[in-house]
Amino acid sequence: MYYPAPKKADINGEVLLPVDVSLAFSCEPPLDADKFAAVFGDLKQSKEPAVRIKAAFAAPEINAGEEAFTLDIASESGTLTVTVYCLTDAALVRALFKIKNMLREKTFPLGRISDHPSFARRGYIEGFYGKPWSHCQRLDMMEFMASKGENCVYYAPKDDPYHRRLWREPYPETELQKLRELSEKAKRLCMSFSYCIAPGLSIRYTDEKDIAALYAKLSQLYAAGIKSFGLLLDDIPEGFSCAEDGEKYPDFVSAHIDLVNGCYAFIKSLDTACTLTVCPTVYWGKGDDDYDVRLGNNIPEDVFLFFTGRDICSREITCAEAMYIKEKTAHAPLYWDNFPVNDAEMFKEMHLAPVNGREARLYRYASGMISNGMEYFECTKFPFSTAADYLWAPESYAPEEAFARALNALLPEHEVNDFRLLADHLRTSCLRDENSRIMGSYLSKATALIESGEREKAIPYAEKYTLMANEARKALAKSSKEVYKELCEWIEKFSLMCDILTDALALLKNEVPDIPAAKKELQRKMNAYNNCATVLTAFCFREYTETLL
Repeated sequence: MYYPAPKKADINGEVLLPVDVSLAFSCEPPLDADKFAAVFGDLKQSKEPAVRIKAAFAAPEINAGEEAFTLDIASESGTLTVTVYCLTDAALVRALFKIKNMLREKTFPLGRISDHPSFARRGYIEGFYGKPWSHCQRLDMMEFMASKGENCVYYAPKDDPYHRRLWREPYPETELQKLRELSEKAKRLCMSFSYCIAPGLSIRYTDEKDIAALYAKLSQLYAAGIKSFGLLLDDIPEGFSCAEDGEKYPDFVSAHIDLVNGCYAFIKSLDTACTLTVCPTVYWGKGDDDYDVRLGNNIPEDVFLFFTGRDICSREITCAEAMYIKEKTAHAPLYWDNFPVNDAEMFKEMHLAPVNGREARLYRYASGMISNGMEYFECTKFPFSTAADYLWAPESYAPEEAFARALNALLPEHEVNDFRLLADHLRTSCLRDENSRIMGSYLSKATALIESGEREKAIPYAEKYTLMANEARKALAKSSKEVYKELCEWIEKFSLMCDILTDALALLKNEVPDIPAAKKELQRKMNAYNNCATVLTAFCFREYTETLL
């Protein structure tokens, strides 16, 4: 069916499609063939299709921005006809992906659907420390997030040397060609591809050669087809690296104001359609820091200004905070949302959970939201999927429903329940303290019964979860999917957890010949478990085993 929930729907039934679906598409005026191919690939069209898609460049029912569209869906004489009304290629591509998602599920509502995204800028950034994604992965993620309705991609891998450490040096042709391919794919998907450069570690603000090198780099990327740029001044030491800078500028922010305004003027001289996003050095807090206030009020109003919220990794992002930032900086914040990223001190956590804590009406006060991914590419898709659902329809967003949809979309049906059991232990992050909710529903009851002297009544609860966990372990061990390779560290600890649960259950049921020896072995395994820094499970697991010990 259609999801997330549309802004308006008049539904009078539904149609279930056969397993094999033939398709035909027509558009007046004709749509760029590359854009249709970007959605449907090389799908061959049929002269007698089961689904006929018609597109007309006419005003949708709710004309709310350039990505708004209306779908009229009807079934006549065995053919399902979907008519798309929209005014731009971007809106049509968004609508086609919605249709493709319904085709994948083989279920179409009948009637009229009118929809548009709530946030103007919806996207993701490869902005983490660690091994960058491969070129193929970047292309894959772009298509996946386009299918989820996102429209922005920011390229900023900290460990791409030409992005940060070697920012002065032009890209070698082989690497430049990859950026060119990313930009071209983004255009076909009607997405904005922003290349970000981070010169702040070593730039000399008064050195004409450094400024010339920066502009030359931007020129090289513009010649490769890139028109959106990011200037990242985050995670750099305060102060100047040469005496001449200190003599010219009274403080850090004065130098950054000149740098931003110079870059803005330069890219606009290349093409007035070029855009600039800036990440300030003070990118978190209330927004009223002297640095932020002066920077924001002294750069062009159409420069997007990144902000992560009250903290570097913010548990909540609210409308009131966004309004205050705009009041102080003269810029509606473009949120760089540091979830699900798990670099730096978080590298032993795996963030497999839905995004939450972002207010439903934040889109009214922010210019957009960009999610920062993890080094673990396949794992990133799960929380990214939920972020896309939130950004499209925040007022109807339900985190757990969005996460369930992500599991169903990204995994074979027979793997969903086992993966969910593992992911239940991987929810700890800046967004939440909770973890292991499924386990807690069983083991917390078992622990309470043991402590009250009712061990026999505790056995079914402990037995049920121990069986579930061991079945999941067997299933996880059989899979060769890339996502499980990324999770090997956490799966290894999950396997040790299963061993401990098995031993603990035998102790609970008095099925061991030597109780002291069994307790000693259980304690040894628990020590190994606790000494492993990889983050897994919650207190309910330790409480349960400690009660038996």
